[in-house]
Amino acid sequence: MNEIWVQALGFVGFAINLCAVSSVDDRRVRACICLSCLTFATHYALMGAIVASANLLINSFRALVSLKYSGKKVFWVFVVVQLVLSAALYSEPKDLLPMMASLISCYALFCAKGMTMRFTFLTCNVFWLLNSIVNGSYGGVVNDLFNNTILCITIFRLHRRNKLQQAATQA
Repeated sequence: MNEIWVQALGFVGFAINLCAVSSVDDRRVRACICLSCLTFATHYALMGAIVASANLLINSFRALVSLKYSGKKVFWVFVVVQLVLSAALYSEPKDLLPMMASLISCYALFCAKGMTMRFTFLTCNVFWLLNSIVNGSYGGVVNDLFNNTILCITIFRLHRRNKLQQAATQA
């Protein structure tokens, strides 16, 4: 496939991700995340980044499962699946990046809440950003920089809100 079309697919994934972060409906957010992951899975497969693609396929399914289930049992099921699949497909050190990102985001999705969840997702997105850079995914880089920016703003807003609530409680 033409390199331009492959890169364009990464920007389509980014556009779908924009729909996810702009939605106030949790079900729509997760549906958009699912579709974004599927789009990026195809994008990375066409770029030859098979471990990234496989992890994104799992992440897509995981987004749907998280609508109904949460907790450490579900977390461990996905950890095992992602570790086994990543190990089976591993071919070079860069393959560790999407595996780490997916494991971290799995923890954030099923086990963390509030500020911890945001910091965990931020850490996850750093791994995805490195993966995008190493694989030359322009749409992936833009998507990951956007996600990191939004997460930093959200973390700042949550921190400020928590400080204001603490000050109001002490007053």
